[in-house]
Amino acid sequence: MKHLALSLSLLLISGCSLSQNPNIPTTVLPQNSGIGGSEKLLLNDRWWENFHDRELNLFVQEALDQNSDLKIATLQAMRFREFLNIKKSEQLPRIDALGSASKTKSYMASFDQSFTYDQFELGAMASYEIDLWGKLKHTKMAAFEDMMRESYLKESIKQRIIADSIIAYFGLKTNTKIYQITKEQYLNEKAFYTYMQNQYKAGLIRESDLLQEESLLQMFYDEMIKQQDALSAYKTAVAILLGKEPVQVFAGTQKVRSAVYSASSLPVPSNLPSDILQRRADIQASQAKVKSSAFLVSVAKSAFFPSISLSGTQGYVSGDLNRLISSNTSTYSAGGNLLSPILDFGKIQANIKAAKLDQQIALLEYQDTVRKAFGEVKDNLHAYASNKQRLSSQEKRYQAISHKKRIMEKQYKEGFATYLELLETRKEEFEVAISKEAIKFETLKSAVELYVSLGGGFMADTKNKNTAVSKM
Repeated sequence: MKHLALSLSLLLISGCSLSQNPNIPTTVLPQNSGIGGSEKLLLNDRWWENFHDRELNLFVQEALDQNSDLKIATLQAMRFREFLNIKKSEQLPRIDALGSASKTKSYMASFDQSFTYDQFELGAMASYEIDLWGKLKHTKMAAFEDMMRESYLKESIKQRIIADSIIAYFGLKTNTKIYQITKEQYLNEKAFYTYMQNQYKAGLIRESDLLQEESLLQMFYDEMIKQQDALSAYKTAVAILLGKEPVQVFAGTQKVRSAVYSASSLPVPSNLPSDILQRRADIQASQAKVKSSAFLVSVAKSAFFPSISLSGTQGYVSGDLNRLISSNTSTYSAGGNLLSPILDFGKIQANIKAAKLDQQIALLEYQDTVRKAFGEVKDNLHAYASNKQRLSSQEKRYQAISHKKRIMEKQYKEGFATYLELLETRKEEFEVAISKEAIKFETLKSAVELYVSLGGGFMADTKNKNTAVSKM
């Protein structure tokens, strides 16, 4: 007995050492990282409302309600939750009902006679695996981390859909505005062409000037048609993003109100939050994958040790169905099973090595995810700051060229400026107007991308997660 007790103690101690450390590296934040309380409030679960646009809010909500990618991600998270429930149930005893009925006919040569007899059985069977080495526990914890990973991936997809819908909203506004600019420019040029025709008929300008104006008019017409096509294509993309019905996608009737935005003064965080690791759903998903892979290494190690299970049955057996349930026909059985590997030609060791390699891969992916996250924040902070400067410069340039155009039109009609000078000024004003709208869109887009790189409104609930883990 002493030897048996010692052997069991050694096995239990060995079992306790099966837990694999995830070895998640510590991430050092930059010294100047951190944001104030007012900026932290911007990173809430409805951060797009910081743009103060009611139509945008409805636009985002429609995207969240209808987008197929988010629906698929939600179903995937639900699927992994059920998989966790399966693994939880494997740690508990299993009870099954059993019943059978048979009729047997046999011939006995010594009596030269056939005998027929019936047998009926009714009862219950219970089975339970004793998890001495933590195989079932570690399998369950791996399933829990997989479930958390899917929920984090779902959140990451959600933030991307929110960002894409906001960008699509601003892009639709921008494309609508650019089309309006090109249409207005074409109509203005058409009116000016009529003026030039009258001037030519009166002999006040050369034919080459009239032909040049006609060429310019057709150029603006071509630009208007091109922007109309671009707007139509953008409406199609937006309708698909919002999960519209096929007939609505084909109709392309998506519209937004015209609104004035001060893109250079949007409420946007100005630095890297100190809790960026908890705010990025992709980092949390990658971390969950590392933890899951560590638990699976422990599961692979447990295969070296014997599996012990208990089973028992209780019920009734009788040849007479009418007397099946009675004290005289009751029966029971109880027993235990032990299954231990002896020779597997290196299969268990290979499984352990494969699990450890999966953990190393997960660690490298985690480190790469963290690097990319920090890089995205840095690039988006810089992009928004530089786009604000570009937009400010382009707005000043547009004001200057618009004023110059008005002066040149007056001087041309008074004979103090050549047609070529006026032509170049009008073309420049058109190009600057288009460029200004494009830079404005890039500024808005960089603000949205900055929010996403900071995690949007996501924050990992590590406290509740740890509580849930401790209760498992």
